[in-house]
Amino acid sequence: MFTPQRLSRTIRPLLASTRRWHTTEKAVFLDLKQLEALEQLESVEWAELPAISQTVARRSAAAEYGRKRIGAVPLPKPLIDGISEIVQESDKKLIRTDALRIYESLRSTSRIPTEDTTKEPHTVAYGPRESLAYLAGAMPSAYAATFNVLHEISHRLSDFKPKTILDFGTGPGTALWASHQVYEDIQHCTGVDLSEDMLSIAERLQDNVAPQLPIDFKRYLALGPEASKPDLVISAFTLGDIPSTALQKSIVRQLWDMTGDVLVLIDRGTPIGFSNIARARQYVLDTNEDVHVVAPCPHDKPCPLLYSPDAKPDRLWCHFSQRVQRPQFLMKTKHSKSNSEDAKYSYVVLRRGQRPKVTEGDHASEAYTWSRLVQAPMKKQGHVIMDVCTKEGEIQRMVVPKSQGKVPYKDARKIAWGDLFPHPPKNKPVVRMSKGSTSNDDVA
Repeated sequence: MFTPQRLSRTIRPLLASTRRWHTTEKAVFLDLKQLEALEQLESVEWAELPAISQTVARRSAAAEYGRKRIGAVPLPKPLIDGISEIVQESDKKLIRTDALRIYESLRSTSRIPTEDTTKEPHTVAYGPRESLAYLAGAMPSAYAATFNVLHEISHRLSDFKPKTILDFGTGPGTALWASHQVYEDIQHCTGVDLSEDMLSIAERLQDNVAPQLPIDFKRYLALGPEASKPDLVISAFTLGDIPSTALQKSIVRQLWDMTGDVLVLIDRGTPIGFSNIARARQYVLDTNEDVHVVAPCPHDKPCPLLYSPDAKPDRLWCHFSQRVQRPQFLMKTKHSKSNSEDAKYSYVVLRRGQRPKVTEGDHASEAYTWSRLVQAPMKKQGHVIMDVCTKEGEIQRMVVPKSQGKVPYKDARKIAWGDLFPHPPKNKPVVRMSKGSTSNDDVA
């Protein structure tokens, strides 16, 4: 009987002689057995051979569920077309000049001010020129970060299907366009921004992105006592533009009071941006018992990176990164040939109700207790070192050795910054930052 093994034994000398023919440039002479093998090769039915169809899993199902990292985020084509049309009508050199002023403003307000700070931060008021420069030079990064957060929410909260959305500090409608890509059943949106020029751009972009979606653009945040609360409230990259912490606190509490289900707060991935988010998170947790943190924290305790006695928020702060595909208008604004960039951001997702009870085998509930990587893992020979935020409210350094098991070690080798790690440590972890305490209210 002719078998694949017999075929292999018969053909191997033929292949070897063929290689010799290529190297020595000599003729190949086949004996009777080799000729019979070639005849058998023509008549063999390959469908009878065992097929290898099993796919090799790169990580466990739990680790896959806890994965936050997604590929580079592209802007929707209708949005790109709308922005490109606006840019084409404007002075390109002027857009470039104004965009550089915006970048300088973002850099000057990225660090936590100290007593040694001598340079005054450079702030920008968004008039017609600044709004256009933001659209052409900064909006794609904000869109990618917001899309990542909303994508994580849709993955983690399968029962959450928002019908109404409020975007505070909407700018050119960034969070609204990202929400429109993630959720299909949106029935009504409200965009609030103090800048009339930003709202004008947002209204014009709506004609390209979501012409059928009912959107109200307003300059002021107002909701009557009898009005229904939006299911999803978003404030993306707005807290940093509010001049004082007292005003930030007032606005955050007002946003929470207007939230029907989920509140999303996003800011720049800088020390001051993280501090804004961590304080806003604590404002809501301190004044409400019927609330819990969905992401990124696996706990509802004070943030150890800001409120711990060991905290050094100017050196280690909670932030994440999302890659965005640069459209042509952004590459021209930045005078860059690279078609991608990384957007750094800090965020928190708060939801009404008590923290779900953990059900064994249910990833959706178990994920609330899994540790979150706050830095990129250090993958060494035979072990992986990870700095994680844990359900105890601490920042711990966890080491996952190869001896811990095939599944935990494989998951640790594939894990990325920002992912949830579903396995407990084998050895006692090192506490890098202890539990936070809100008694120290003068934290920057």
